Amino acid sequence: MFTAIGSKVLISTTFGAAQVVTAISNADPAVVTAVNQFAAKDEVLMYNGWDDVTDSVYRVAAPTAGNFQLAELDTTDTEWFPVGTSAQGTARKITDWMEIGNITNLSSEGGGAKTIDVRIMSRRNAISLPAGFESSKITMELAYDPKRVDQKSLDKISRKLSQRCAIKIIVPGGATIYGYGFVQKNAMPKFSMDDILKVDAS
Repeated sequence: MFTAIGSKVLISTTFGAAQVVTAISNADPAVVTAVNQFAAKDEVLMYNGWDDVTDSVYRVAAPTAGNFQLAELDTTDTEWFPVGTSAQGTARKITDWMEIGNITNLSSEGGGAKTIDVRIMSRRNAISLPAGFESSKITMELAYDPKRVDQKSLDKISRKLSQRCAIKIIVPGGATIYGYGFVQKNAMPKFSMDDILKVDAS
């Protein structure tokens, strides 16, 4: 069992040079063929033709000179991870993280299963078909402090509308959640006579 108490949120600030990936195996865990410059437990951003892998963050495991594993990535299903050149791409190490402090609350939305309801004229009951998952979003409520380095950095990132960051949530007890996407901090804090000033970032 896990609780949110003690959790930390970090966003990437810098990435290493892109390393060319020539192949990824259909295995559990997936094995990446590349001139490897990564070490065990390095966190890498993958980019390739597999939609369920590209723009996702993974931990490196069992690195050798010519390959490395992507821990907890199962690519044995060739319907979703087709054999061939679509696995080729790049891997970039996340070289620095910045912790976001002063978080008073963290909430999430989306990520749920999507379905399509199909109605057949001759049937009285509709059929519900799986249709993937919703996009996910997390919102951090921060104690407003415009002098903090992390909040200044969030302001800068928010102004660069095309910039995306890796996101890491460390949950006490051994769970780590990764994401990759846009980060934006509200320009105006929330005012209340019964509370401190707070500002949202999502």
